[in-house]
Amino acid sequence: MKKILFLCFLFFLSFKSLDVSGSSIVAARIGNEYYDTFLEAVSAAGSNDIITLARDISLDETLEINKTVNINLNNHEISASEKVFLVQGGSLNVRGKGTIKETNPYYGAIVIKGSTNPDDVDYSTVSVSEGVTLEGWSGIFIDHDDKKSYGVLVNMDGDINAVSDTDGGEGIGVYVNGYISDSNNSPVINLSDTVSIKSTGNGIYSAGYATYNINGAYIEGVQSGLGIKAGKFNIFDGTIKGTGDDETPTEGNNNGINASGVAIQMESNSGYAGNIELNIKNGTIESENSYVIYEYIVNNTSTQVKNISLSGGNYISNASLPVFSMSDSFNNNHKGFISGGSYSSSPEAYLKSGYTTSKNSNDMYEVISSAISVFALTNTSDSGGMPYVLICGVLTILGILIYLNREKILNLIKR
Repeated sequence: MKKILFLCFLFFLSFKSLDVSGSSIVAARIGNEYYDTFLEAVSAAGSNDIITLARDISLDETLEINKTVNINLNNHEISASEKVFLVQGGSLNVRGKGTIKETNPYYGAIVIKGSTNPDDVDYSTVSVSEGVTLEGWSGIFIDHDDKKSYGVLVNMDGDINAVSDTDGGEGIGVYVNGYISDSNNSPVINLSDTVSIKSTGNGIYSAGYATYNINGAYIEGVQSGLGIKAGKFNIFDGTIKGTGDDETPTEGNNNGINASGVAIQMESNSGYAGNIELNIKNGTIESENSYVIYEYIVNNTSTQVKNISLSGGNYISNASLPVFSMSDSFNNNHKGFISGGSYSSSPEAYLKSGYTTSKNSNDMYEVISSAISVFALTNTSDSGGMPYVLICGVLTILGILIYLNREKILNLIKR
């Protein structure tokens, strides 16, 4: 009998050490070490260790991260009622297919606070790999401490599903709190081409100052694709889409941003940091029911758009509205900022000097160099289909070459 009990005991120990999918005993492992609870694994983990989940984890409260924590979701879910992770003075790196989720959405799947010291670099960092989904009122919520949030870095390769909160407030994919106003060492958010953000409200709401580098991400919001009151947006490629009803003209809001339905909404509001910069090199910027790019004034101030440059991309209003709807202050300060791209309505008023437009095969206004248009946009007739101006141009170039090399040509003739 004692032998049988001893064998049962050994079997229990060996079973506990196994990483069995769906096991109610093992929560996670680090290498070959197994832990009954996820919190035990986090406490034991060193900066180079990877915590691999063995089952879904439900947290009783927000888990604060103030050291380096590396998690492999391993096809599982980590959830909490609200604010699943709070990263401050640490690094959270999440990989492996799975979900981080607010079950009663109100803040966000991952909330980040930076330092109050402007010299702290990479103070709070978050890296989310492809295959990971963040679900909550926001996916990434960048908050402040004493109106400061220095040294925040987010590298996003996963997906965000931003849903309405428990009070009915529409979701926000990525949110930066409006108290964050210093452009020095401000939060940096990098969104790669594997990112998909879908939101019941704004894909991104930048109330406070941050820098966004969008490298191919898909960003969709019902209220707007991007809602901007402050910050710098560098869009190298990707899709920015507003899908909701046209709500323009939009009233100002000193506690949030109202719906517009546009792709990119810029609210020039003196109550916020402003210093808005928008640089678009490529991508699709699209609105289903409204304007594509919309800027408006609040509190009788002047435009808060510091710089704007559109050198490429496709700008489409599926409602056949103009691409641009901008304030008088904006128009007085930003006249020539377009040097490329194609537009569903004429962008002539905003072209840089030396550029013009031509209708392409998709009935879009394509921006081209005026020099190119001289050769390409002329009628063809008696010269076998060759444009007259092109012939004149070629002859002119030949004439210049002959003139510049006239002495060599004469010497050759004399020989």
